[in-house]
Amino acid sequence: MIGFRMTSKNKYSVSKLYPLIGGTLFKEFGEIIENLDSLDILIYSFMSMQEKEVLSEINELKKLKKDVILIAGGAHPSGCPEDTLKLGFDHVIVGEGEISLPNLINSIKSGKTPEKIIKGKPIENFDDYEKIWPLAPIEITRGCPYNCRFCQTPQIFGKNIRHRSIESIVKIVKTMGDIRFVTPNAFSYGSKTGTKPNIEKLEKLMKSLFEIKKRLFFGTFPSEVRPEFVNFETLDLVNKYCDNRYIHFGAQSGSDEVLKHIRRGHTVSDVINAVETSKECDLIPKVDFIFGFPDETKDQRKESIDLMKYIIKKNGKVHAHYFMPLCGTYFENSTPELLEKETLDILGKLAKKGQITGSWGYQYSKNLE
Repeated sequence: MIGFRMTSKNKYSVSKLYPLIGGTLFKEFGEIIENLDSLDILIYSFMSMQEKEVLSEINELKKLKKDVILIAGGAHPSGCPEDTLKLGFDHVIVGEGEISLPNLINSIKSGKTPEKIIKGKPIENFDDYEKIWPLAPIEITRGCPYNCRFCQTPQIFGKNIRHRSIESIVKIVKTMGDIRFVTPNAFSYGSKTGTKPNIEKLEKLMKSLFEIKKRLFFGTFPSEVRPEFVNFETLDLVNKYCDNRYIHFGAQSGSDEVLKHIRRGHTVSDVINAVETSKECDLIPKVDFIFGFPDETKDQRKESIDLMKYIIKKNGKVHAHYFMPLCGTYFENSTPELLEKETLDILGKLAKKGQITGSWGYQYSKNLE
């Protein structure tokens, strides 16, 4: 038996790979224990914030059945493959798994001894992988040309941007409910470089989906857009074809110095323009912030808070969280800046008023306890 450990945090990754392998989806750890005697291979996909939880489960599994083959993939294993092996995994796939995971499974079944760490081969044509789990949003773009120092996306999927064809997208969504997408930047769809919108391609996609007569959401959860891509052309398309109330984008900081340091590729002015344009187009801006970047100062955090308050006054929504150094990124060995009481008090008061959401009251640790 082949099993996938599925959680709310990895369902998008599982949705790409499960149709290629089949097997059993385990939504609860207890279900794995109940089926452990017949389980031969168990596959995990997880992020760094799930590392402790995964370690706990792996330790329990090893106590009960030492011969189950454990395979890991996803953001954290791709960034820290050697450390992931030390958690107790037998094999780690780095990067994309559509080609490498089936090959690995076939090697194991044939009695071969595959490598411990396997570099995933990037897929070039999404249309070759139309069979996806019908309950999940569709990944329409992979890769990111930007190089934000805190982000794993370009490290895992590369900087070359690849798009699923409109014909393939339309074919898949006909079997689904509401139409939502997974993409690093929804407004980059159809762009060869991913650095500016392709309005013609975007409209062709939205128009084709609009004609299916299902609710269509673009540039909102579980994907978002970059602030400099928010303009009257892109938002007019959203208003014409989509069911959005929100447009979701990342500011990350209210300090131009911090934005430059993290190589974000946009300015505070871009964020303000995106907020103003969203409001003029009757869409609610939902904006992400990160606190505690390496070398971030108290004054720079105040700039972020000032920008957040501006967004709130514009009736926008704000989501904030604490910086976490992620494996495989430029900042992976960096230490987050501790937030002083004044900043924590301000964020807490805004949260109590229902003006911001998120989590910022603790510090992540790279060391497992």
